Amino acid sequence: MKGTVIATWMRTCRKLYNDEIVNDAMNSVGWGASKIFSPAENVNDGEVKKVIEYIAKVNNEDTKELWKKIGLDNINAFYKDYPAFFKHENLYSFLRSMFDVHVAMTKKFPGAKPPLVTINPISSKAAVFEYKSERGMFDYLMGMIEGSAGFFGEKLKIEEIERNNNSVKFKFIFEKEIYYKKVYKFNKFLSFGIINNLGLKVGIINFIFCLMISILIFGSNDWFKSIIISILILFASYISGSILMRPKSLIIETIDKINNGNYIEDGDIETNDFFEDIFNLIKKHKSIIKADFTGFKGVTDEMSTFVSNINEISNSMNSTSNEISDVVEQVANCAVDQAENTQNVVSVLNENIRHLNNIVEDENNNKLELEKSIDKINNSYENIDNTSKNILSTLQSFKEVNDKGLELQSKVKDITSIVSVVSEISEQTNLLALNASIEAARAGEQGKGFVVVAEEIRVLAEQSQDAVKDINSNLIKFVDEIKVLVDKIESQFDVLKGESENLKDVRNISYEATTAAATVAESMIKTIDKLNVQSEAISGIYENMESLAAIAQENSASSEEVSANVSSYTNEIKNLMNNIHEFKNITESFKAELYKYKI
Repeated sequence: MKGTVIATWMRTCRKLYNDEIVNDAMNSVGWGASKIFSPAENVNDGEVKKVIEYIAKVNNEDTKELWKKIGLDNINAFYKDYPAFFKHENLYSFLRSMFDVHVAMTKKFPGAKPPLVTINPISSKAAVFEYKSERGMFDYLMGMIEGSAGFFGEKLKIEEIERNNNSVKFKFIFEKEIYYKKVYKFNKFLSFGIINNLGLKVGIINFIFCLMISILIFGSNDWFKSIIISILILFASYISGSILMRPKSLIIETIDKINNGNYIEDGDIETNDFFEDIFNLIKKHKSIIKADFTGFKGVTDEMSTFVSNINEISNSMNSTSNEISDVVEQVANCAVDQAENTQNVVSVLNENIRHLNNIVEDENNNKLELEKSIDKINNSYENIDNTSKNILSTLQSFKEVNDKGLELQSKVKDITSIVSVVSEISEQTNLLALNASIEAARAGEQGKGFVVVAEEIRVLAEQSQDAVKDINSNLIKFVDEIKVLVDKIESQFDVLKGESENLKDVRNISYEATTAAATVAESMIKTIDKLNVQSEAISGIYENMESLAAIAQENSASSEEVSANVSSYTNEIKNLMNNIHEFKNITESFKAELYKYKI
């Protein structure tokens, strides 16, 4: 099957369905969706059938019905490609020309095997149509026939006469009369089935009329004379008619030369009759044909020159497109590398930002903990300060206690002195009681009561003295204990005083540390805030990098698409070059055909 027919079928299928289905069908047999079929290309019939069966199967349609649809639509498609083939007055003349069209196609495209199509009229409105083809595409044929009838706007009745594997016969009944046949009965009668010489026919007519007239003149008794005269007239008519018909041979020879494409010879005849008129009409026709063929040859030469120029341009375009394809491929590869590198950078940056965000988050947590620690340090400083103040207050209280202890020690000493005085008074009282007893004893009876009193005083004095001794002993212990206590209080007071000084130093150091920690904390907080700002800025950079990565990927995809388009463009240019080559071959073939006509 020739490529030009397949291309028309594929366009029809794209029109009936969609490009995706047709592309898939073409890919299924290895053609490729963008394949361009050249007119002289031979396409495997099996692959064509597989493509049509695939399209029918995808659309849940019977293959025969699809072939019929393709044939129905192909009439319009062929009309767009070959409008000259459709310049006929009616459907019958169009169908009758198909034989010549297929013969011309066979000559133009070597290897083409178009079907043999003949149509023979059997009446004024009926004809027998015969189709012969090894492919047996009868459903496609029916679509073509119905499409042809629709194109010419005629109603066609179809009756199938016979069918086998590779041929079919139909009886077509047309709406209008299909041909005109004029029978000249008198001329046909004079032929007697075998005579086609016009002079002889004229001689026969003259023989008959002469015989009739001779019989009327000479009577029926002189048949021999009448017959002889009539025969002479017949021969005279035949010879004169043959002589007068001599221009016919030259006219036939001229027509044969025209049929053989010979338009070189030119001339005239003089007969002063219709032969001269006919020859002048033939001469005029030759002049018109010669002028047309001269123009055709000029056009073919121009087409050949034009195709050569286009071929040079296409070769240059092919070279340029190959260079562009190489450059675009390099750009595409660079774009892919750039996209991959950008993606890697984005991934690394994303990982770094993630770690940075974790660090920032940790620093923010540390910032909170640091703020809490600063608050605790401030509270500790305040507590230390309060403790220092409390210790100072306690130290002051210790001093007062120490003073009170010393004062108490002094008081105890005073009491000891008083007790000593009491002890002395007790001793003196005891002596006085003793003396009183002695004096009472001296007084006798009068002094007995005083003795008792003196004795009581003496006992009381002794008891007082014992008590004074106990008190004095206890006071001595108490004074000793108070002295120990005072010494300890004084020692602790000194220690507390020293610790108070140390605490004061600690408080000052704590204040300085708190101030320094606050300064460091403030600096760290500012640093963390800046780190947050920088983290947000880096996140913004990451978003920009992601955008750049997306752009890089888009650029990569665009570059690959451009590369694919350039490759497709290069392939299209190659196809164009092939088509130009095919067109050049067709032009050369047409040129060769024209050179058959000698002008």
